[in-house]
Amino acid sequence: MSQFTVDIDTGGTFTDATVSDGKQVVALKVRTTPHDLTESFHNIIKTAAAQWKLSEVEFLKRVDTIRYSTTIGTNTIIQRNGPHIGLIILEKDMPIVKSLHPKSLLGSILDPVAQKVRGVQLEGDTVDQRAILNAVEGLLAEGAERLVVSISDHAEAVEPAIKRIVFSEYPRHVLGALPILFSTELTTDAGILRRITTAVLNAYLHPNLETFLYNAEDILRQYRYNRPLFIFCNDGMSNRVAKVTAIKTYNSGPTGGVEGALNFARHYGFPNVVTIDIGGTSTDLAFLVDGRLEEDVIGRIDGAEISFPLHRIEALGGGGGTIARVEQGRFRLGPDSAGASPGPACFGFGGTDATVTDANLVLGYFRHGTALAGQVPIDGDRALRAITTRVAEPLGITATEAAARIRDTLEDRIAEAIRKGVERRGVPRDNVVLIAFGGSGPMHAAGIAARAGIRKVLLPAMASVFSSFGIGFSDVVHRYTRTVCPVDSAGLQQVMDTLLERARIDMRGEGFSPNRVAFTWSVALLHGDHVVQTADVPEVALEQLQRRSDITAAVLELQARAHLPHLGLQEEPVRTGRPEPSGRRDVTWAAGKSVATSIYEFDILEQSDGTLDGPAIVEAPYTTLVIPPGWRLSRDQYRQYLLTQEGN
Repeated sequence: MSQFTVDIDTGGTFTDATVSDGKQVVALKVRTTPHDLTESFHNIIKTAAAQWKLSEVEFLKRVDTIRYSTTIGTNTIIQRNGPHIGLIILEKDMPIVKSLHPKSLLGSILDPVAQKVRGVQLEGDTVDQRAILNAVEGLLAEGAERLVVSISDHAEAVEPAIKRIVFSEYPRHVLGALPILFSTELTTDAGILRRITTAVLNAYLHPNLETFLYNAEDILRQYRYNRPLFIFCNDGMSNRVAKVTAIKTYNSGPTGGVEGALNFARHYGFPNVVTIDIGGTSTDLAFLVDGRLEEDVIGRIDGAEISFPLHRIEALGGGGGTIARVEQGRFRLGPDSAGASPGPACFGFGGTDATVTDANLVLGYFRHGTALAGQVPIDGDRALRAITTRVAEPLGITATEAAARIRDTLEDRIAEAIRKGVERRGVPRDNVVLIAFGGSGPMHAAGIAARAGIRKVLLPAMASVFSSFGIGFSDVVHRYTRTVCPVDSAGLQQVMDTLLERARIDMRGEGFSPNRVAFTWSVALLHGDHVVQTADVPEVALEQLQRRSDITAAVLELQARAHLPHLGLQEEPVRTGRPEPSGRRDVTWAAGKSVATSIYEFDILEQSDGTLDGPAIVEAPYTTLVIPPGWRLSRDQYRQYLLTQEGN
């Protein structure tokens, strides 16, 4: 009996999935339902079951792993619709919070500070019980729904003491139990503002995420699915719902795409890669230099520094749903998007604004009546009307010229960001490969590459659902970091034992016995700020500590990893025979010239050697591959597609 893996990514317009039965990998899409994301999650399960002609119950009986990336955390930050947070800090740190700009992320969550923040005094390394309870009661009276405690001095001793005080008054087993987060349980970052920000954001994201994910689990339980639902996080790893740290779900969808690109780059031996993920709402840009994915050690969310690293992914305005308009005689593209509802004008869901998707339809890259993303028939008349009334007539140009301006503006904008990024990194452009994905990635990849001076483009076969495909490379991982200062052998051993026990408990909570978990150590011994010794075996670090008298501190990192099934690239025999076109239609290429262009069906292309010379267009179920004049499309033995300019 086949064992399925299901990997799901929620996008702004569509929710994507990659489903494998061990023999084949199938891409699926449903419309995202912003009013209730559990609906699109449920629809993916229904669609996957129907793909294999099974009931949902029978399908889920055969599912080994479900990994899911959700936009709930990201949406909570964008919409500022989290709970009222009350913050307890030291009185001496009040000026830090009071100086926050009200429009900053943390400032907007804690505004007004007078109602949402309380300062307390320390007496040595202790805090007065009455002062803590007064602070709690004051915050609750002002409407706080969740509390955060972030103490800057003696934090690892003081915060547990505060915890005992609060829980003695508000026991966790009664209905009046108080949702409260202690920052040192989340991070030991010495930067107090980062620690406050991280703890407040985590508390702010937690309720919406918790409600949604437990509802998603309930859907699975209704179909008697008895395995964990794993949530993909922004560190490229997955955790079951009960073990998810809310802040780590932020921007996890784009992370799936770059993780997939990283695995492709390693597979093909591409040292320098730029990735573009063009979806319905936006474009995400990332760089891999010398085979490594760039990461900010101090991550940023909406401009605010946090205590966790984040992949360096640049969000650019512009996707298939980006709106074009003319204001006071000037053309403007974005930054707003038609999104999933109402969507581009050609979707026929009530949208009247001109979008990039409408422009591509007017130019001939899409065919009138095509079921975009496998389910939304697009209407050429609606697209033409939107382009004409919103852009062409205000500018005094033809609809075709207006559509070309929309497409060119998007591609110029992305190409400019790539050019600047490559130059900053000092990488020769002829040594860079562009990996393009997302529903609109293959549609614009060649045009962007040409403008950016890149001559080689990889189009993954699963480009339209590549973020969900990338999720399929993730494992269950927990990481722990501690700094020990001052340090001696006994103290270091005690911290190591504590971390290892914490890791075993967490992985047991994930559903894995210790014999299924790989524990990896990294220990740095320091003299002042200088690393004098590193070790990946704890015993070696302890031995060095006994032998050296100049060690003043130790930094410990422990990683616990349990492997989940991975989607790989399988080598297949190269097929022969050139594909035959299914038809021809006029397509407007460079300089506004309309050219009768051969159109190919993706299934026919898959049954041939996969080689096409431009101009040509390939219509796939969930995306469109565009091969301009002067470019060639070819397929390798792993069934992935490469676009190259003539002469390469």
